[in-house]
Amino acid sequence: MEQVAMLDNMNLLERKVFRHYWDDGLLDLFAAIGILLIGVFWLRDLPVGAAIVPAWLVPLWNPLRKKIVEPRLGLVEFTEARDRQNRRMLQWVMYIGIGLLILGIELYFFRDSLPVEPTVALIAGLPAFLLALLAIFTAALVGSARFVAYALILILTGVSGALLDWTPGLILAVAGAIMFVIAGGLLIQFLRQNPPGETE
Repeated sequence: MEQVAMLDNMNLLERKVFRHYWDDGLLDLFAAIGILLIGVFWLRDLPVGAAIVPAWLVPLWNPLRKKIVEPRLGLVEFTEARDRQNRRMLQWVMYIGIGLLILGIELYFFRDSLPVEPTVALIAGLPAFLLALLAIFTAALVGSARFVAYALILILTGVSGALLDWTPGLILAVAGAIMFVIAGGLLIQFLRQNPPGETE
């Protein structure tokens, strides 16, 4: 009975650590840079290039986390099951993000054949709306309400940008820039509160 209670306490502790694992702002910054780059690619008439942005960013995650976060908080070692879940989560976020972006690009470029009026459907905001779904999915995975706020930023920018007759690239670039400011603030706050080597 005591062993079961100990395991429950360890699982509870691991869940709490996991929730705080993403509080440094690095994941937020990656998301913001990704959306900003996608918007810039689209503005330069390279929407296909935008689809590979997540594939560029994912390999940078571990090296940057080891360089920026771990010297300040130390290395967090989760159970093997949690590590597998983390890897699957990052893969799913990348695959879903690429899929939603490609869907948004396809729907935008074939908007004239859609059964609704593009102005009514706010079609220019569609890529932002689809990425908002990805933000909500990420919020559920990492247990962070901040990503719900990012989803709202994407939705609001998508709606207002479409009504102002912005292109999808401009909508994503603006949303990404707003997110970048917020994420950058979080990371700067984390760096100030956690100087290197404080765990030693």
